[in-house]
Amino acid sequence: MPVPVTPTTATGTAPRNVAGHAIAITVFSTCKWWARLWLPALFAFARLFPRSRSTLAELSFIHFARWTLVHKLPQNGPPQAKQRLNYAHLLFESNFNGGWEEYIDAFSHILTDGMTKFWGSSYGFPKPLPTARFKEYIRANEIDVCHFYSAYPEATTTMVLQALELDERLVAFKRRTRALEGDAFEAEWRKFLSEAQACL
Repeated sequence: MPVPVTPTTATGTAPRNVAGHAIAITVFSTCKWWARLWLPALFAFARLFPRSRSTLAELSFIHFARWTLVHKLPQNGPPQAKQRLNYAHLLFESNFNGGWEEYIDAFSHILTDGMTKFWGSSYGFPKPLPTARFKEYIRANEIDVCHFYSAYPEATTTMVLQALELDERLVAFKRRTRALEGDAFEAEWRKFLSEAQACL
């Protein structure tokens, strides 16, 4: 498998929001007053009804995506009190495989309603479609992460899921063939290879 080429900045260093195949995106947007009521209710609904997140889970290039409503920020220096913000802010964090443009396109076209429900309470949100204006909005509110670590930088999410499935199949194969020899083992091995092709 070829090693991915990590993009570099103008100074020749790797950007902080890239680790191998994985890219991090962090968006911090200012919310309207009613977001303090709307977003907690939306988060509660998503927790109570997991099927409402099923479309997001089917996008295999996404490692994870999380929205957080931020009311306070820690002060820089003593005393270590938290500064209450005049307006709540929506913090969006996600890691994914592939290009930035393709990621935003997928979110805009596949999760159009979801994006509107989450970001519709933020100032300046232009709606997910057309994507050009939405991308401008994301860029205007995006910040570089200070640290980004990927456990498997050379693997995509799909590759990791396939490896986990292959491991489960291999454990079951070992258990099933422990006492087999000769032709019987060969037949089971060929069957295993045929069934596990999607994971190899």
